[in-house]
Amino acid sequence: MTTNIPNLAGVATSNLVEQIGTGKFSASYINWSRTMALLREHAPGWQPELVTAPDGYVLHQAPVGAYLLIRFRNGDVTTPPVPQAVMDTRNAAIPIERITARDITDTHRRGVCMAAAFTFGLAYELWAKLPLESGYADAPPPPPPPTKVSPVPDIELPPQEHAHVAAVVDSIVAAWQEGSEMEAIAAYYELTDNDHKVAAWKMLAPHSKLRALLKANQPTAQAA
Repeated sequence: MTTNIPNLAGVATSNLVEQIGTGKFSASYINWSRTMALLREHAPGWQPELVTAPDGYVLHQAPVGAYLLIRFRNGDVTTPPVPQAVMDTRNAAIPIERITARDITDTHRRGVCMAAAFTFGLAYELWAKLPLESGYADAPPPPPPPTKVSPVPDIELPPQEHAHVAAVVDSIVAAWQEGSEMEAIAAYYELTDNDHKVAAWKMLAPHSKLRALLKANQPTAQAA
């Protein structure tokens, strides 16, 4: 029995697109969780999976760094695997001995979105810089709503969660100091737990210019 691979070109619409950054650092993207929701809705039964290396590990070693191989499965049917390199904030390969668990999980999320575009055409328009339905490319993103100044509440996180947020803050500061403003903005707004975001904001207090950049670039969904 042959299982047809769904064609999901045109499924992603402009109201799902978010904007981060300004000027040369601006970019349009669809959050990975929305990408997976579209996949479950329009291609039921297809799930992403990692192809392990011959040693059974998820990382495939390259001359410099490593990569993940990502494919989709529906029962016994699988799609051709697609490689996704493990990269730093400058899109340079990370030496394999310096790759962390966070690097692997971030690469997996990014790679699943890329593989979905490669395999099913899902949101391929963003990768190809083509307009989506409703012409999102012709409509400028709405300005972020004014932010009310209010005291930052004290948040006491469990040790494990505090360590995770601290690591995210370190990556935000590092990206900003290296001039990768878009990466810094994306890393902060990928914190979906409100307590984690508040805690991260408080940890960023010594970096007032960075906080101003984050506040000025809050992601907003574009109107359809």
